[in-house]
Amino acid sequence: MKIRNIKILFITIVLLSGIIFYRPTHVYALSISPIRVELKGNPGQVIMQDMTLTNDTKVNQIFYSSFANFEAQGETGNPEFVESKDDLDKWITADTSIALKPGDSVIVPIKISVPNNALPGGHFAAVFWGTNPNKPDNSNVSIGAKVGMLILLSVSGDVKEEAGLISFGTTDNKFWYNTLPVSFEYRFKNDGGDRIKPVGKVTIHDLVYFPTDSINANSSDGNILPGSTRRFYLDWIKTPRMKDYVTPLGMFAQFIDMVSYQWHNFAVGPYLAKIDLSYGTNNLHVSKNVFFFVFPWQLLICLVIIFIIVFWSGKKLIRRYNKYIIQKAHSDIKIIE
Repeated sequence: MKIRNIKILFITIVLLSGIIFYRPTHVYALSISPIRVELKGNPGQVIMQDMTLTNDTKVNQIFYSSFANFEAQGETGNPEFVESKDDLDKWITADTSIALKPGDSVIVPIKISVPNNALPGGHFAAVFWGTNPNKPDNSNVSIGAKVGMLILLSVSGDVKEEAGLISFGTTDNKFWYNTLPVSFEYRFKNDGGDRIKPVGKVTIHDLVYFPTDSINANSSDGNILPGSTRRFYLDWIKTPRMKDYVTPLGMFAQFIDMVSYQWHNFAVGPYLAKIDLSYGTNNLHVSKNVFFFVFPWQLLICLVIIFIIVFWSGKKLIRRYNKYIIQKAHSDIKIIE
């Protein structure tokens, strides 16, 4: 019985070792460029767009194309890929497959044939390239990893523009901060017929309403697709921590580290953050405000202690200096006498 258990244990260890130390012989990887394009076109127009494919593996590889429409997924801005009946994913044509040697690149032309009856407004799709061919029953479905280029197409015509800023504030409506960063978020809704890309900034004002800093409100150039709401996040910070930052051990070391961090990100008192955005072809404008307070108590404690030491030392030095002046004056008088 014991021998059988030992055998089972040995086989288990061998299997686990194989799983842990196994490495696949070939790793299929593909780089594409660009990863997103924003195009404009008219009904009945043929639009050409080039994309570059690069085989990053060390083996010969065939990559297969596929197409899918996408729509907004929640408020994250991430796309959700779907198949349409007759939309942009059906208007796109490209090579079915591309064979590439290791490290080779190729420019692939993408053709978009906009129908004469195409609806004005936004149409959104992706051109995918994967390592496995598509299933014959569904040209947009395949097994295996795929990478793609997003295409955001605006078809000209009478397009309704209706959008607006829903909310703006600090994350979780936080008011008190002991240091930067101060995190903001805003929600922007698009009820129009085409994508909206808000452009603007968040300006930080101090106690006397003097602008002290500003932040790009849409540094990622994010779009809000029709019929969706998107949430944007941004931080006010002057000197962020290093990516490999590790919190020091010990309460005193952590306290000193926080003081140093607060000094490099100095901010104290009440602040007002104002967001100003413009959007749409008519360059519409919207703004909102939010108040918050920064109180870096660790740094302030150190500054108070330093002030007390300097004040006490200075006062003592002044007394010694006055005493020295008086003694010298008495000595001079005695010499004269």
